[in-house]
Amino acid sequence: MGVEVHDPRWLTVVPGAELVVGLDEVGECAADGHRVTVLIDLVPSTVLRLRDLATEAVGEGARKVRVRPHGVDRVDLVHAAVELNRVAEEDAVEVQFDVTSAALLRTDPAAFVRVDPLVVKRDGTVVPICAGLEVYALGTLGSLDDLLAQWDPRPVRDLCEVALTRALADTGPLVSWYEHLTRTAAEMRAGC
Repeated sequence: MGVEVHDPRWLTVVPGAELVVGLDEVGECAADGHRVTVLIDLVPSTVLRLRDLATEAVGEGARKVRVRPHGVDRVDLVHAAVELNRVAEEDAVEVQFDVTSAALLRTDPAAFVRVDPLVVKRDGTVVPICAGLEVYALGTLGSLDDLLAQWDPRPVRDLCEVALTRALADTGPLVSWYEHLTRTAAEMRAGC
């Protein structure tokens, strides 16, 4: 099971985890010798600056660029996909764009009804899949093995199934899967 941490201090507790930080932390973490993934939030105000932000992150030492969309339209998603392809080719850096194709949702829905990766937030809270699912948190990091042994992943799989049904109703070619998950989780909480 993949694990990402959002603070380098958790790397000693979860060896082999992926370190994911914001642009303002890339240089310091890279200077400390960590393999760094930069997380860039793609929002309407950053769509046209995405290439520059990614280039800056690589210049600061990021080895991977990850882009997470929030509230952007389908045209912006396609624009970002094209720009990120350029980043990968020109900067020879790994790129992760947190979207999927609607076709893949239809052909392999089981790939989206899962509980990983686990995300260790700055405060040590461990949540499944992505930030925004704190209501499904395993707990606070002490021992990851202990948290996993006590955790029931069924509610997360149920959430994924509901979000998948909603995402399949989306008619665009690209789907922001994590955004669907967090929005569905918020709506399910509000409906309680």
